[in-house]
Amino acid sequence: MTDDSSNMQSLYLKIKQQIINQDLKPGERLPERELAEKYNVSRTPIRQALQQLSIEGLVEFIPYKGAFIKDLTIEEFKDITQLRMVLEKLAVEICCDSSDESVVKDLEEIITKQKNAIINKDVKEYSLLDQEFHYSFVRTSENKELKKFIELLNQKSFLSRIRTLSLPGQMERSVEEHQEILNCILLKDKEGAGNKASAHVQDALQTYINIHNLMTQFK
Repeated sequence: MTDDSSNMQSLYLKIKQQIINQDLKPGERLPERELAEKYNVSRTPIRQALQQLSIEGLVEFIPYKGAFIKDLTIEEFKDITQLRMVLEKLAVEICCDSSDESVVKDLEEIITKQKNAIINKDVKEYSLLDQEFHYSFVRTSENKELKKFIELLNQKSFLSRIRTLSLPGQMERSVEEHQEILNCILLKDKEGAGNKASAHVQDALQTYINIHNLMTQFK
C-alpha cells in the first residue's frame, strides 16, 4: 500500500468516526487545506477520503463551495427507508432459517447493552448499538451483495436516526421492537420476524417526518 493510499484510509476512518460521533455536524464545511494542515498530509489523500465518504452518503460536494457533511432530505430518507424495509425483511427471514446460534447470542447481548444505554441516557451509544443490531442478523446471510447494500443504507441513515432516537421514549420503543424481532427469530417465525423488521424501519421514517415537520413549523 502506498503512503497516499495508507494516509487516505487512515483519514477516511478518522473523519468518518468524527461524523458518527457528531463532532462534525450536518451542513458543516470540510475545507481540504485546513484538513491537510490538521493531519499534516497533502491535499490528495484528504480529497480521496472525502470522495469515499461521499460515495457512502456521509459527505456531499457542492460546486464552487467544496465538501460538506451530508444532511438527508425527507425524500432521500424515504428512498433509503423503502430499500431498508425490503432488504432487512429479507435478511431477518434468512436469519430465521440459519442454524448459526451465535447470532442469537449477539442480538441478546446488544439488547442488554441498549437497555444500559437507555438507563445512562446515552443516545449516541444506543445509536451505534442500533446499527450493530441490524448488522448482526445480516451476518448470517451468505449474500455478499445484501450485506453490502444494507451496510451502505444504514450508514447513510445513521445521523437521521440519531435525531429520532433523541426523542423522549423513542429508545425504549426501539428496544421493545428489537426484542420482538428477536423473539420471532427464536421461534423461527420467518413471517413474523420479517414483518416486524419492516415495520420497525418504517416507524423510524414516520418519526423522522414528524420531527422534520415540527422543526419546519418553528423556522
